[in-house]
Amino acid sequence: MTIPAGGALRCAVFSVCLWAGAACAVPISFVTTGSSEQTYFEGQPLASARSRIDGLSGALDLTRDTPLLANYFKLFAGTGPADESGMSGIQYRTHALSMTVMGLTRSFEVDIGMQEIANGQYQLYAFDLPTLTFDLGATGVLTVTPDPLRTQSVQFLANTPLYHFRDVRATFELSGPLVSAVPEPGSLALTGLAVAALHALRRRSGALCRN
Repeated sequence: MTIPAGGALRCAVFSVCLWAGAACAVPISFVTTGSSEQTYFEGQPLASARSRIDGLSGALDLTRDTPLLANYFKLFAGTGPADESGMSGIQYRTHALSMTVMGLTRSFEVDIGMQEIANGQYQLYAFDLPTLTFDLGATGVLTVTPDPLRTQSVQFLANTPLYHFRDVRATFELSGPLVSAVPEPGSLALTGLAVAALHALRRRSGALCRN
């Protein structure tokens, strides 16, 4: 894989930041994949409520332990002609989604409900997106937490074509990498001395017993 000149510079800067222990913005790229259009119900005359979640892609400059709010999906919704006969209850459809961060993918599903609450008036019901965690090795651990204000119930009128309803946002937070404790050189030297001392003590005890 060929790294552009700018990418090599970023890697060098990132290495310096790690070495110096300073707060430094780290470029994190992500891609999300959304679900195809979902039709919830149809009636006579023809009426339908539908929704779609589209994916996004982006590159964020994240500083460790500093949350950043960003859009990571687009939610589209709309209805066709009003259903004069009305409908009862909420109808749900499952949307399959995924998110890929620096080559690491997490897939999940979310159920979105739709209900006609009055003639020509519809409600898209709240849906819960999961918090996703990505272990990015030396880069750190990325936690993506959905913004609850972007998943609330919303009402809208019928006879509306499919339109951009809202951006779905989440907080991206990068923490330090998950590393196992590695003994310091001084600790290793002391351990070696202790082992050597025990070995010498055993040899001396064996010699005393023979005498």
